[in-house]
Amino acid sequence: MRKTITINGTEYKFKSSAAIPRIYRLKFGRDIFVDMQKIEKQIKIQEKLKDEMQKKCAKEGTEFDESKFESGIPIESLEMFENIAFLMHKHGDPDQPDDINEWLDQFETFDIYEILPEIMEMWKSENKQMSVPKKKEREIDREVNTALFMLRCAQCGISISDLDLLSIGMINNMFIEMKNDEYDYPKIATQEDIDAL
Repeated sequence: MRKTITINGTEYKFKSSAAIPRIYRLKFGRDIFVDMQKIEKQIKIQEKLKDEMQKKCAKEGTEFDESKFESGIPIESLEMFENIAFLMHKHGDPDQPDDINEWLDQFETFDIYEILPEIMEMWKSENKQMSVPKKKEREIDREVNTALFMLRCAQCGISISDLDLLSIGMINNMFIEMKNDEYDYPKIATQEDIDAL
């Protein structure tokens, strides 16, 4: 997925693909699936706190001043977001600096955090899958991580160079459909079967 995002009046090209988890692991030694889950959890906590404050203000008859609402997203989560935004921008515009600190220098303080919702939306779109497994052997609570994702790629025969052409959701769909091929589908009766009854 490609997206042009405006930051402080300037347009920047961002790109997300199935290559991002591997690049993220190589560049930062971290797991993007795990990090995005942490960021999403922190955002939900902040949205809940903001909603509670708005309700409290409405109940007390006072005006909610969003500028006074302090984001409690931990520094670690903001750093993870910076890393993810950097990679998606570098992936969309290879002319960007290779060093994240040089990359951050082109933005005013906190400008990069304004695009958090757009980056999160790109990630959700990247992970969207449509296929449904036909065979549900058992419920699992296994979280997706980069190692599992790369294993699925290998099982589907997807090369590293192909990752840039596919979305994470598409690869997950391919894996599900590959497993669906192993499903023992009910046989559809032919006219001969019906006549034999």
